[in-house]
Amino acid sequence: ISYEKEQTVIVADQFIGSFPKIYDLLIKDATAIYEGDPAAEAIEEVIVSYPGFYAICIYRIAHELYQLNIPVLPRLFSEYGHKHTGIDIHPGAQIGEAFCIDHGTGVVIGETTQIGNHVKMYQGVTLGALSVSKEKAGKKRHPTIEDNVTIYSGTTILGGKTVVGHHSIIGGNVWLTDSVEPYSIVLNKSEIFVKNKNPEYDTVIDFVI
Repeated sequence: ISYEKEQTVIVADQFIGSFPKIYDLLIKDATAIYEGDPAAEAIEEVIVSYPGFYAICIYRIAHELYQLNIPVLPRLFSEYGHKHTGIDIHPGAQIGEAFCIDHGTGVVIGETTQIGNHVKMYQGVTLGALSVSKEKAGKKRHPTIEDNVTIYSGTTILGGKTVVGHHSIIGGNVWLTDSVEPYSIVLNKSEIFVKNKNPEYDTVIDFVI
């Protein structure tokens, strides 16, 4: 038997040996999603029908392949999940246990992202890099999200030095490139304007829409 075949057998055994760990992580993920969603009637519903859980499931498998330095296949897995859920998780990202993605469409999690335990995020969240230069390859380019953080929809967090401290809440549509202390609440302040009651303006606005 050749060296390459021996290595293939070793890697395959290591991958198969990781199945119990993956299973345990996925049960914790499904439980976190179920407990965080009042609309979920049973954990089985989460497992068979929730796109967030489906994407996390594929990520857990792809990440193990990535850790074993298997080429191409991890990305094929992640892109398959991306195609079917609209959730893009790079297999190189490091994600802790009890991870919850609610709704999920448009979520992007970059290669060097580090996510702690009991983190919850909503649709449209981007954990990205400040630069896409090839010189940054192999370096920490994406943010670190510590334990027990909630990130609401439409938020963008960028940069390898950006750390969101544990037990923080990041509100919707926030643009964040600086670190946040633990137990912080970060909000994008909304402005409210009362429309003109003049019917002329209402007609114009309706026409524009």
